[in-house]
Formats: sequence, structure tokens, C-alpha cells
Amino acid sequence: MTKLAMIYPSRTKETHSEELLYSPLALAYLGRHTPAHYDIALYDEYVGEDVDPATLDADIAAFSPITPGIARAYELADALRARGVYCVAGGAHVTALPDEALQHFDTVVSGEGEGPWQQFLRDFEEGAPKPTYFGPMNVDLATLGTPRRDLIHANYQYPSVLTSRGCPYSCSFCYLTAFSQRRYRTIPLETVLEDLDSVSHYPVVIVTDENFIGYSKADRADRVRLLEAMIERRYRFVWGCQTTVTLASDPELMDLMYRAGCRAVFIGFEAVSQAGLKEVNKPQNVGVDYNVVVANLHAHKLAVIASCILGMDAQDKDYPKQLIRAMKEAKADFPRVFFMTAWPGTPLFERLEAEGRASRDWDTVRKDMPSIAFSHFTHDEAMAARKEILDAFFNPWNVLLVISRWVFRDRSLGVLFVKMVVRNRMGERIKRWRVRLWKSGRRRSERALVRAR
Repeated sequence: MTKLAMIYPSRTKETHSEELLYSPLALAYLGRHTPAHYDIALYDEYVGEDVDPATLDADIAAFSPITPGIARAYELADALRARGVYCVAGGAHVTALPDEALQHFDTVVSGEGEGPWQQFLRDFEEGAPKPTYFGPMNVDLATLGTPRRDLIHANYQYPSVLTSRGCPYSCSFCYLTAFSQRRYRTIPLETVLEDLDSVSHYPVVIVTDENFIGYSKADRADRVRLLEAMIERRYRFVWGCQTTVTLASDPELMDLMYRAGCRAVFIGFEAVSQAGLKEVNKPQNVGVDYNVVVANLHAHKLAVIASCILGMDAQDKDYPKQLIRAMKEAKADFPRVFFMTAWPGTPLFERLEAEGRASRDWDTVRKDMPSIAFSHFTHDEAMAARKEILDAFFNPWNVLLVISRWVFRDRSLGVLFVKMVVRNRMGERIKRWRVRLWKSGRRRSERALVRAR
């Protein structure tokens, strides 16, 4: 029996992080597409399962690294290959930079992995695996199946479920711009319901679609069918998802989402200035009144988590106060504030690297730590600005106000918000070592930027 180690590599352990709210699914889907004669062991370094390359017992090591974990993946793969373990990797980072990845892995799978994965395994068994495989983004998801949930680590608090793939928009900072090629596809209803049935005993489920509602009339019709089926099955869990501002102009869809158990939506507001939205190529938000968006969603009993980006060229040192004022005026429940980050494969990365402002010190590239050279902030100023924004919303009075708004409507949502508050208020204390790691990495990153110039 061939021994297959599946690995989520991470330099930092997320034991106290929001990442542990819900599980990644990439390797669980690959597990579904792996023949039964493979002995699979999944190692998840996000939850503290350290991989020791000196003792790992495997014939194949399959990696699913994101950019902040790619340096750790390279480190592990180099050590494993030295012992004769065949190393293969897929995901957005290696899709964007396959030549870099091939310096460390025997095989790189670009694009969606399930189809090429099966071909790779056949080639491996025949002794002739190729260095590169490509998974097109227009494959019918009828063959996707459900993820192998028995492979997912038990430390994750809530299960994640996928009902679609891709996004039709092309925001300049988003890795999907390159990875999904603006294609949006829904997973067949029967497959989604089978997966939902398997997690129906949980109080909260996180739908991890990049854009739950899609774009076209056909997408909307598919979402309506799914929501009506969920209502008919009377699932007892509540759920949240990521969507766009366009949902707020569709009362029927908002009503169906609430009746199907949705209680919170994560929406990419990104910027409160028109210049900022144009800078990141987010035309769907240009001219949109966020006050109306939040009011409409609240009217349908949907809480709003607003994603905001800090560090755009259009944002000067007064911007944090503008953002606080705009979000409080709109009555968004909680903001999630991320730094402008140049992910490989995005138009933003190409532009900033050409300007000598992007880093390839991958350990420092994280959305919660500064990694690019900002136009108006030093890295320390950016950290202070983010803290100012979070303190404005995660103070005791505002927290009590928001939680009291929702906890009596749905206890599970209230508990979820409490956990979010604890992470945002206590996160810096719990993870001080991560800040120290960032500062040491920042010095390396800034030296690299100077050399690039």
C-alpha cells in the first residue's frame, strides 16, 4: 500500500487564531479523489501538528501551501526529497510561481487539482510522473464529490462547506484573479446537500465560497434552489458566508438566506473612498452607499462583517479616522481590517514588484502584517493605524451594543461574535511571538526591497 502524507504547512501555529474557526478543504477534496489502495495521513501544521521530515513515513508528500506557509513547505520538501520522498504541491501560490516551486517540489499542479491529481497518481504508479500538471478552471463540478471529513483535524471549531467555486470579478489584490480566471461555477445541489447533511449536527457552519451569490441570473436561480432545499430540510445550524454588496439589492434572496439559516455575511467593502475602490479595480462597489447596504441586510436580520483594506496608495494618514467614521455611520457590525498585500499572480503583485515595493520573503507576506512598501505609512505606522481602527470597534461599549443586537435573535451568532471579539481584543497578547517574528521578518523584507530598487 502506497503511503501518502498530505500536509498543510505553516511557519506559525494558529492555536488562538480566527483561522481555527473553520477548516481548510483542499486536501480533504483530494482525499476523495485518491484511490482506496493509498494509506492517507493528513498533517495540519495550522493546529500544531509539526511535521518532522526526518521521521515522516511516506512515499508521496502532497502539499497545499498558501503564500505565508510556502517557505515552510519548501523547507519540508527539500528535507523530504533528500530522503527519497516524492513531493508534489498545488494551490494558488505554486500556480502563480511554478518555476520557483519546481526548485523544491518534484511535481507542481497548477489550477484546480482534483482532475490532474488522479492522472498524477496513475503516472506515479507507472514510474513516470511529470513535473507539471494543469487543472483547467472550467471543469464540471459534478465530478467533485464531497470532502473526506474524516481527514480534517478535530481542533477546528466549525466545519466549512463549499457550494461554488470562483468569482466573476477581478479585484487587483485577489489571488482568484489568476487562479479562477473569473469563472464562477456551482456545485450540484445533491452534492452540496449530502455535504450539509454530514455536518448538520454542528451549531454553526461556515460556507467558504469566495462569492456565495454569484453573478448571473443562472447563478441566482441555482442559489434559490439551494436555499429552498435547505429550508425544506430544516437544518438546525446557522451559517455565514462571503458575498458582495449586490446581495443588499435582492430582498427575495436575503429573505431566503435568513430562512435557510444564514445569520451573517462577510462583505468586501475594502475602501470607503471612490479612489480606493478604483485603485483595486472593484467597480461593483463604486457609487454604492454602504449605509443602504448595511441597513437592507440588517432589515433582513443578517449581520454584516465588513472587510476593509488598509494601505492603499489612495489612503493617507487621515484614512483610519475616515474609515472609522464611515463604518460607524453605516452601522456595520464588525470590521475585519487587512493590510494591502501583494499576493503572487495578482495584478497588484506585478505592479508593486515592478515598483520595488513587493517582497518575496514569503514568511513576511501575511494579510495581518505589513509586507509591502506603503505610499503613506511606515510599517509601524500601519500597525498603529490598524490598532486604532480595531480599538474603535472592539471596545467594551461597542462590543456590548453589537452583541446585544444579535444574541437575543440567535444564541449561536452571539457566541460566534463573542469568540471574534476575544480574538481581536486578546490576539496581540496571545500571539506576541508572532509580532516578534514579523519584526524580524520585516527587517529582512525591507532589506530585500532596498536591493530590488
